[in-house]
Amino acid sequence: MDLLLFFFLPLIGMLWFLNLVTLIKKIKEEKACQNQIILGATLSFIFIGLFMFWIVGLY
Repeated sequence: MDLLLFFFLPLIGMLWFLNLVTLIKKIKEEKACQNQIILGATLSFIFIGLFMFWIVGLY
């Protein structure tokens, strides 16, 4: 359970941030950003799922 807290959640958070930066850069350059939107939704789903799994593991 500690591996989830100290490795996977920060890793997903870092990927989430890098995706956000790439999305903002592509919007500013007026390029297609569909891939970043889909990746952001997928990372959000994984992050929330892992976080809920971690919370359930506390009790």
